Amino acid sequence: MVGCILFRAQPFHNGHMNMVKKAYEDCKSTNTDLYIFIGSADKSGTVRNPLPINFRRMLIEGALHEQFGVVDLAHIHVVELEDMTDESDNSYSWGRYLFLKMFYHTKDADMTIYYSDRPDIMLNWFDAQDRWCLRFKFLDRFEGISATLVRNIILNDMPVDKYVPPFVNMHIEEIKKYMKEVK
Repeated sequence: MVGCILFRAQPFHNGHMNMVKKAYEDCKSTNTDLYIFIGSADKSGTVRNPLPINFRRMLIEGALHEQFGVVDLAHIHVVELEDMTDESDNSYSWGRYLFLKMFYHTKDADMTIYYSDRPDIMLNWFDAQDRWCLRFKFLDRFEGISATLVRNIILNDMPVDKYVPPFVNMHIEEIKKYMKEVK
């Protein structure tokens, strides 16, 4: 059994970290590993996806190291995931693609998927053929924080430290640079 989270992290913020902490505690209680899938790994340079995957991965891994330390990080895996079509695809085809990618990396079909969207989205992703071995757990990102909100705060040169982990906050100028280069 494994735990899986999917988010784009454009950029990684405290809402993501809150989900990771809750999911990790849940996984730890059952002695399972947590896999974080960074979605839209093939997208960058746009308003919605300004940050390239190598930079997003570095921000996530740095923030996780800061939060968890080396021992716990042995049980948290960060995996890049390209879009199958586009990020608004909520079809069974997308769910099947996601399930197969998760299975490929985790080597385990028995998984808990942690999510923060509406539950009907999860049901739209996975048909009965895939749902039999999946558990879904809702985790609130808290207080409506979103990457869109964080990007707007950064672009308006407002303090962002209460919205992002300290490690991410150290890289705000780089994030801003990427955001100003979007097409």
